[in-house]
Amino acid sequence: MSEHGRYVGPRFAQLDDDYKVWAVYCRAQLIKKKLWSAVVTDRPVSGSDAKGNVAADDWDITNESALATIQVSVKPVHLHSVTGVSTAKEAWEALKNIFEARDNACLLQLMHELSNLKKNGDENIIKYTSRAKGIRQEPAMLGNQVDEDTLVLQVLSGLPAEYDMIKTVLENMDRKRNIADMSAKLLTVEQRGSNGRSSSTTGVKSQAFAASAFKKPRDKKSIVSYYCDKKGHM
Repeated sequence: MSEHGRYVGPRFAQLDDDYKVWAVYCRAQLIKKKLWSAVVTDRPVSGSDAKGNVAADDWDITNESALATIQVSVKPVHLHSVTGVSTAKEAWEALKNIFEARDNACLLQLMHELSNLKKNGDENIIKYTSRAKGIRQEPAMLGNQVDEDTLVLQVLSGLPAEYDMIKTVLENMDRKRNIADMSAKLLTVEQRGSNGRSSSTTGVKSQAFAASAFKKPRDKKSIVSYYCDKKGHM
């Protein structure tokens, strides 16, 4: 608590960006110091008797200590949120509301990104599905889990026309879909498409070579003259 008369602050990282972790540690600190009641209760109304005044005075002391503990446990960027209030409860709620609003805005953005997921032209299936799974993980960190079946449907909706057949099959499955099974089937279609394009390219090159060989000019010196029966005489 103190050393040589100096106050030692809470033994956990000050609040910067990770509110959920900070809230757990700060709550534990307040409970340990028997100050948590100031965060979850309002000030008792002062009564006409001595007992009512004592309860109010005790709450004031607890609130003052709890508010100070919260104030020293945040970084300077958040001080304005906890110094412009008079109770620990107000300070706690102010921080909670700030981070909930931020997380909700972030969640909306992520869900929009997921619902508008599209496979880029230069992406292969592995990269595309990995990107989708990465987007899915972020809402989960904010407490909003996107189930696997929903993710599969979002991935399928973002595929180009060459995947229409397998997309229809997977979208109309009776059982729940999973990423691993979907990825395997999409990779098969991708591989077939790659092989088809490779064969087509080879065929075109062969035809072009044959055409150029057919059109290759003949050496005049090798041609036998019709009149004198000698080579090179045209």
